[in-house]
Amino acid sequence: MIRHTVLVAALAACVAAGCGQPPQGSLKEVQRTHAGALDVVLLSTAEALPQGKGFAVLEFRSSAGSLVNVGTVRVNATMPMAGMAPMIGGSEVTPTPAPGRYELATDLSMAGTWRFAVEWDGPAGKGSALLAGTAH
Repeated sequence: MIRHTVLVAALAACVAAGCGQPPQGSLKEVQRTHAGALDVVLLSTAEALPQGKGFAVLEFRSSAGSLVNVGTVRVNATMPMAGMAPMIGGSEVTPTPAPGRYELATDLSMAGTWRFAVEWDGPAGKGSALLAGTAH
C-alpha cells in the first residue's frame, strides 16, 4: 500500500511538473519573426538551442500577444554548408494542450546556426516562416 501511494504521488508530481518539460516561465526567446498577421516565436531553455537531441517550443501569436491556433505545423531544420548540400537536422512537432504552442523535439548534430522552415495549415490559414537558431 505504501509503495502504491509513493508511486501515485511520484506520478502526480511528474504530471504537475510537465514530466521533464521546462516550466513556461523558464523559456527564453531565441528568435521571433513576423509572418502575415502572426508572430512566430522560437523558445528554448537557454539563449541557444542544444547541440544533439534537444527541446524547444514554437509559438504562434497575434499582434496583441495572444496564442493563435494554426492547426498542423511542420518544421524542417537545415544548416547551410559552404560548397556542399545543407546538413539536415531532426525536428518533430507535437501540439501542446495550449492552442498555438507546439513542442519541438530537435536533433541538431553540429554546433552553429540552423534554419527552421516552419509551415502551418489550419484555423488561421496557411502560412510559412523562416527562423534561425544557434546550437551550442
